[in-house]
Amino acid sequence: RELIEESSIQLGHFFATWHIPDIRHPDVAPLDLLATILGGGASSRLFQSVREQSGLVHAIDAWTYIPAQPGIFGISGVMDAERFSEARTKVLDELRRLRNETVTNDEMSKAIKQVTASTYASRKTMQGQANDLGSNWLSANDLNFSERYLTAVKQTSKEDLQRVAQRYLTPDNRTLYALVPTGHAPKLSVSVDRNLDQPIQKCVLPNGLRLLVKEDHRLPFVELRALFQGGVLRETPQNNGITALTSKTLLKGTTTRSAEQIVAEMESVGGNIDSYGGNNSFGISAETLGSDFVTGLDVLADVILNPAFPEEAIERERASQLAAIREQTDHLLQRASQLMRSRFFGNQGYGLDTHGTEASVSALKREDLVDFHRRLAGPQNCVLTVYGNIEADNVLQQVRKVFGDWSQSEPLPEVPETPEHNKRERVDESLDKKQAVIVIGFPGSTLYESDRYPLDLIQEIYSDIGSRLFRRIRDELGLAYFVGAQNRLGLVPGCFAFFAGTAPDKVDQVEDEMLHEADRVAREGLTAEEVQRAKSKLLGQKKIARQELGSYAMATGLDELYGLGYNATDFEEERIQAVTQEEIKNVAAKYLRTDACVVAIVKPNA
Repeated sequence: RELIEESSIQLGHFFATWHIPDIRHPDVAPLDLLATILGGGASSRLFQSVREQSGLVHAIDAWTYIPAQPGIFGISGVMDAERFSEARTKVLDELRRLRNETVTNDEMSKAIKQVTASTYASRKTMQGQANDLGSNWLSANDLNFSERYLTAVKQTSKEDLQRVAQRYLTPDNRTLYALVPTGHAPKLSVSVDRNLDQPIQKCVLPNGLRLLVKEDHRLPFVELRALFQGGVLRETPQNNGITALTSKTLLKGTTTRSAEQIVAEMESVGGNIDSYGGNNSFGISAETLGSDFVTGLDVLADVILNPAFPEEAIERERASQLAAIREQTDHLLQRASQLMRSRFFGNQGYGLDTHGTEASVSALKREDLVDFHRRLAGPQNCVLTVYGNIEADNVLQQVRKVFGDWSQSEPLPEVPETPEHNKRERVDESLDKKQAVIVIGFPGSTLYESDRYPLDLIQEIYSDIGSRLFRRIRDELGLAYFVGAQNRLGLVPGCFAFFAGTAPDKVDQVEDEMLHEADRVAREGLTAEEVQRAKSKLLGQKKIARQELGSYAMATGLDELYGLGYNATDFEEERIQAVTQEEIKNVAAKYLRTDACVVAIVKPNA
């Protein structure tokens, strides 16, 4: 991408930048050395070639900006306006030379010493040492990062420099911006690839695997998501927590790769791989650069098709999961929400905790995980999304190659029905805490019903600091530290909840206020202003979420997995905008029934 603008200035300025990985990536050290060789000082290539020998610029340098998130490699310069085109060509010629030829031994030795000296120079004062420690921790979560970085710098080879130059400093990864004096913007002869919004393509393989592919060439990444129905809806009280334990141990080794090899192979190409387990599903996510798509797909397929479930890894992940179960008592809102759901749904489905119980998780055996994987991780229960810098035809070819022989013989376990709840119940628990939390749960809707949209808007308005619930309980009465609402949709009816954190002696008053507000919205609904504010916020959040390709791949993949269709999100805005005040009132009357709710309270010991 190139952009040239004019302004009432005397000299021209330009920046050329390339996307590069974050600070923890092993390519950071070679990239810093490249920047030093190119533009680090008066003896650097660009300074000598473009300034001293050609006289095309007044100043030029090369640099890296590498925070905790992916950064940029940059070249910047200042020149007379009429010299811009020549300077640009000369700079790009030097880059082409760097990609095609290895640097000299002298350049390599000098760059290593420059980077080493610069790093140590920043620690000359106590303030510099403190800055170094602080930036190490904030950027890399490692107080010794500078020392590890310098070790990596000294171990870098000339071939490493050429490799990263060929990988990152490419024309299709470049953004060039220039600001030149008025009347001096050249007409550049460039070809521009417009990133037309390519539609999602769906293909169903003969074995039942559903593949969603979307080409998006704005960035060089590819997002892969392999999604399966599962979660607590497919668990029992006896194996509760098996989804979480299985998904974690999927990454701990296959029949051909160890856990270390899985991580190393992904990180060696600047990628990552992870897993998750939730209420309705579980899955594997991976990200690579487009050029390394085949590697990412191969690792992801190996994890899904050939997990080894090593006993040692199972025990390690079991210990972490048991610790997470115990830690729930430290998170009062989380604990109160689980209390409410347990009473509301019983000892099944959404009444189970995704972490499981200490008893159920402790009892799980390796053969239980193997059997769970065999029954649920099959092609007929899988949606695979591949979005990003890829060609759709190539994706289909590669997916058929690695997943074509995958088969599944057993049907999915049945989903339990949500029990009816026709009375108000109260459940409480005492813990060694100072604060109290109250959660009031009401019957909820499913992903498939139109009632979900009014309920989403009610949740949005009651999670707003301008809501009547917030103003009344927190601002006017000073009864709560926090207050809000949550609409938990499901494949079977879920629940809607109000929640608040308060002082122990204010619990009864907060409960009365929340129940009163539920009655009021069921009788009166919401104002036109409240509804419009909720719509604007909800739609804005959804649009922002769709900008990140990985989140979009996950959302559309889950919609397809649950039977809504991958394009369900395309109609969300229309359906949300169509919700009326009358619908909100009717839906509130239908679900926010104070005679059919569960009041769950976690409070301090007496």
